[in-house]
This record gives sequence, structure tokens and C-alpha cells, in this order.
Amino acid sequence: MQRRDFIKNTVFTTGAIAFGSCKEEDPYAEREYKGQIAIIGAGAAGLYAGYLLAEKKANYTIYEAADQIGGRIRSLKGFADFDLELGAEKIQGNRSLWYDWVKESGASFVPNTSTDFYQIGNQVLSETQWGNNADFKAAVSLAQQAMNYSGADTTLLQYMESAKLASGVRHIADALVANAHGTSANRLSVLGTTEERQAWSAGEGEFLLANRSLTSVLEEKFKNILPRVVLNTQIKRIDYTNERIMLEDAQAQRRYVDKVIITVPLAVLQSTDLQFVPALPESKLASIRSIGMGAGIKVILEFNQRFWDAAMDSVYTSGAVPEYRASSNGRSTKSFVLTGLTMGEKAEALSAQSSAAAIQSIIKELDVIYGKGVASGALTNARLMDWGKDPFIKGAYSYPIVGGGGLLTRQTLSLPVQRKVYFAGEATHYGGHSGTVHGAIESGRRVVEELYRDVT
Repeated sequence: MQRRDFIKNTVFTTGAIAFGSCKEEDPYAEREYKGQIAIIGAGAAGLYAGYLLAEKKANYTIYEAADQIGGRIRSLKGFADFDLELGAEKIQGNRSLWYDWVKESGASFVPNTSTDFYQIGNQVLSETQWGNNADFKAAVSLAQQAMNYSGADTTLLQYMESAKLASGVRHIADALVANAHGTSANRLSVLGTTEERQAWSAGEGEFLLANRSLTSVLEEKFKNILPRVVLNTQIKRIDYTNERIMLEDAQAQRRYVDKVIITVPLAVLQSTDLQFVPALPESKLASIRSIGMGAGIKVILEFNQRFWDAAMDSVYTSGAVPEYRASSNGRSTKSFVLTGLTMGEKAEALSAQSSAAAIQSIIKELDVIYGKGVASGALTNARLMDWGKDPFIKGAYSYPIVGGGGLLTRQTLSLPVQRKVYFAGEATHYGGHSGTVHGAIESGRRVVEELYRDVT
């Protein structure tokens, strides 16, 4: 089953898709605000919030800790003869502003003509070839059931154990569900995953760009507001005690604003890198603690020849990297590239090694799968992006944990504090689109509407 079909079958069986318009009316279009607004973070949420504020002719500045915009959208040029993505890569669903922007940019998508392969034991075969294998069918079925679940809250691992899924195929369900949601099977809430899937309204399909990078789409869409972005400025302290809000950066420079929009990743809020004075309300702190976000690694490998099946989209393995995508398919006939994605515990284990050692470990596993010396003998270049080690990101993306409270917790996280401090970003999306770029974008619109709702 191709990944796009898996998601389509899983989501649409919930009966919860509501195809609405991607274009939203501004309920506060007539209101004006003359105060100074700060946006913390120049990822998709912060950039879109700035874009909307610019339309309202508001006074705002975007402060970004890194030396580039995009947050977890980060493109890699010059590695191969086409652009690659170190972070977000897939446009998920065809009913979102993000999808519309990509289409409007003139980008073309990689044709959906490939199939997925799976490792069981020492064999790698396509889904069709595994079709009569009872354990394989049980693993795929359980993965679908895990996103249409109505029982007591449990982790995916506990769910697999209760279903007595054979140990030799558990990595398949883990990859299709937990790894895809940014973590590992022993951490992901099955009930929370189902709740988010049932709220999903972004349409069907997954889309990969064939002829340009996601960063270039952002740069084109937001070219008029990029002068309002101040790079290399990490805000460390937000004091909203007084009428005006004080922002202090890592160099102890202070700025004063009237309202602030926080769009930093959840893991930054969970750390001590950003301090609030006074401390955030306990309900807000509890919501920050009750959503997961952890390690995530993307590894990009270039080879001088293709040793995987020409029809392969992804291969799901039992090793340190649960999924490898044939990134050069539909993009190049000269470069042969696999992109590996690993989350949670497996990412933590790789992260404990140096990048060089982690890449060596990964190549050794590919040699085991495809034959002695096959991958290692063909490797020409490698790049590993460890998002947990990025000081301004600190992880992959948010996911539901057992006992975390689900979408209501995300809604609490999104609530403003004292009509001064506002929150956006993918983790604050409580309509089923957390963990996605389009969810971050939608939160940017929500937070601007909240800010103007509070303007009297």
C-alpha cells in the first residue's frame, strides 16, 4: 500500500473529512491597532502572522534566533542535482493554504507512480509481494486501526502487545504510525492520534515538490515582509508585568512592545530557554507539559548507482531508520538519493553518536538489507540533520501522549495570556493539523484574529 493510499484509507474511514474553503474571511477587518507587536520566530506561523499584520498596516517586527527563516522548513541545495529538504518535505492534503501557495508558486509535484517496500526478517519485498503474508497483513491492519481507535488511552506499543502482533512485523506499524507522527511506539497515544485524525480537514494525498524547494516557496510568498525579520536574535525573557512588554535577547538587549506573538517550537517552551515574567498560568504550563515533542533525525544519502527497486517510493525497515524514501524518483536521472527519517528512541540512539558514526551505522544496516558492500561501496555523499540538537528547535514536531488531554490541551496551549501574550505554531493547532506546516500556517491566522479580537 502506497503511503498516500494508506493515509487516505485511514483518514477517510473516520468519516470526519469536511472539505471547506481554504480562503477565510477576516472577522475583524475593520479594526485597527497602532501598538507595537513582536513576533517571536520566523517559521511558517510567524511569517504568516506577519503577512496578515502587514495587510492590516500594523507595526510589527519578527525576531528569529537562527540565521535564516523557515524554522523546521530548511532546504538543502547543491547536495544533488535537485533541491532536498532537511526538515518538512511533504505537503499533506490538498485543501490548505500551504497547498495553494505551493501550486501558485508554479511548483510541480512528483508523480505518484511508486510503491512501498517492507523489510521482514532478511527480505525486502513490495506490498504486493508480501500480500499473502499473514503477519504483514496484520501489521498494516493494526496501523490502520490505531488511527480509528475508540478504546482506553494506550500507547501504540501497548496496543501492539494487546493485539499480539508478531514481533517481527511490529516495526511496520511503528513506522507507519509512530515514526510518521514524530515519535516511537512506546510514547505515542493511540487515542490522541485517532482524535487528531478525526478532526483532519486538509483533504487527501501527500505531495512532494519536483522542481523547487519549500524554502523558495516561503521566500517568494513572504518577500515583502522579509525586511521586517531580524535574524540572529534569540529572545530569552519576556516580562509582561507592566503595561508594555519587555523583551530581552541573548545579548541582554531590551525592547519594549505592546503585544507579543510566540511561535517557537513546543520543545523550546518546554525548556528554560525562554522565560516569562510573571510565570505563565499553571493551566498553560500543564498544557506545555502534556504534549510530546522529541528527537528527530533526517539523513540524506547520495549514491553513484541505484541498488533499490526502480518502483520504490519508500522502504520500511527494522533498523535504526524506520523509513527511507527514494527522493530522486521523479526528480533526477543522474543523482540517486535516499532520505531516511527516524524519530523517538531510535533517533535518540543515533543522536548519541557523532554524525559520522551515525551515518556509518546507517550504511552498515543498508549493507545488511541490500547485500554486503552494496550501500557502502556506492555512497558518495551524506548529510545528517539532527533536529534535537538544533538549539532553536530542539526536536521534530509535537505528538499526543497518553493522558495528555488531546485537542483540548492544544486549545489551552493556544489561549492568550492577559490579552498581551499570544501563542501560535503547529503544537497549538487544535483542529487536527498539529505536526504539519499547514497547521502552523492556520495557527498564524488564528493568532492574528485573536489579537484583533482583543483590540477595543
